[in-house]
Amino acid sequence: MLLYGSYRNDVKLLSSMQAEYQRIITFNDDKKFLHVITSNPQRLEENQIAIFWQADNQEEAKRIGGFDLLAPTRPLNTYLANERSWITQVTSVPYISLPMQAKTGTYWMVQPTLAHFPTVFSEWTRIGMALTLLAFVCAGFVWKLIHSTLAPLFSLAHQLDEASTASLDTLYIAFNVSEGNKSGQLSAMSQSINKLLTRLSMVIESMENTLHAIAHDLRTPLSRIRLSAESALIGSKSQTESEAALKSALTDCLESSEIANQMLTTLMKINDEAAGRSMPSFHSIDVKDTLEKVVEWYEEAAEEKSITLIIDCQKGQQLVSDESKLIQVLVNLLDNAIKFTPEDGTVVLAYEVDAKSARITVSDTGMGIAEEHQTLIFSRLFRTEQSRSTEGYGLGLSLAKAITTTIRGELSVTSELGKGSIFTLRFPQKRAA
Repeated sequence: MLLYGSYRNDVKLLSSMQAEYQRIITFNDDKKFLHVITSNPQRLEENQIAIFWQADNQEEAKRIGGFDLLAPTRPLNTYLANERSWITQVTSVPYISLPMQAKTGTYWMVQPTLAHFPTVFSEWTRIGMALTLLAFVCAGFVWKLIHSTLAPLFSLAHQLDEASTASLDTLYIAFNVSEGNKSGQLSAMSQSINKLLTRLSMVIESMENTLHAIAHDLRTPLSRIRLSAESALIGSKSQTESEAALKSALTDCLESSEIANQMLTTLMKINDEAAGRSMPSFHSIDVKDTLEKVVEWYEEAAEEKSITLIIDCQKGQQLVSDESKLIQVLVNLLDNAIKFTPEDGTVVLAYEVDAKSARITVSDTGMGIAEEHQTLIFSRLFRTEQSRSTEGYGLGLSLAKAITTTIRGELSVTSELGKGSIFTLRFPQKRAA
């Protein structure tokens, strides 16, 4: 392509000068033309163009101006431009020629083939060097960019490999060695993986707690079943007494099995919520209608203890949530509030929205919770000393907490002994309507 470009440029230059000189010869005379080429020979010399004169009926041509070029050994018309392919021209023909007709003969413009090739080659060499330098600079920049972009990814992969061999209960800690690089590249990916590992750790912890509960806390109802069965079988009594003892034992077995069944069901629900098996279905709900449904179910229980139930919520206030799951949480909170509030007490279900969040609160005038126990009451099977005299397994608040997490909310408590408790369900303000 370099040879072809050089050849085409030479032909274009010759053709342009030929047309110019031919006009001078045609519209003026030979003297004017000779004056032009002798008074300003620089143009011809710079382009290595020689001017030859060939009289009519003569084969010999004589140089009369321009570049100092020996007369070609062959007739000048054998070097005519555009008479052959450019490949043949540059490989086997030493000159390029173009004629200019005069009255008594022909003027010839003759130029060595590829006369400008050294200049073009030099120019292209400079361009090539510049492009090579630019390529090296670009390659260095791209390498640095790729290195700076992929280095955190390689580090991430290395840490994931290390985390994959770590103990399951320290999985998050094993990966968390990159915690200090919060502002580095791929930090968003690192944080997302940390969140995933955190949730995985929570699921593992939930499974371990479930197994722990099954292994330990179910022993009580199972032991009762065993003891009742053994007592009924071992006792040597009359037929009437044996039938009564057997009936009592079966009753105890039924009650204990029901307790065990309820505990297992609740534990599995908590585990399903923690593992994300029970996905929420979000839609806009009327908060007051939801609160009224929950209160309606507990009106009789509240009347038995002369407890006043109050709903503090404006009609038409909306919240984007999963209503069935929200009701499960409120049922657990309201059940506890009535259970631990003495007679003539008050339980209030309220809803309020501010610039930061939307909140549903369940407050009571019950016995309250000691400060050191307020972070423990959401743990499975945890019960304070004051609550051990009431029915329950210590799983209600744990389930409520798990469901609240599923519907992307937060459950917290503030309480004071002897004055009551306030449980708060908090949601992002953007979910309120």
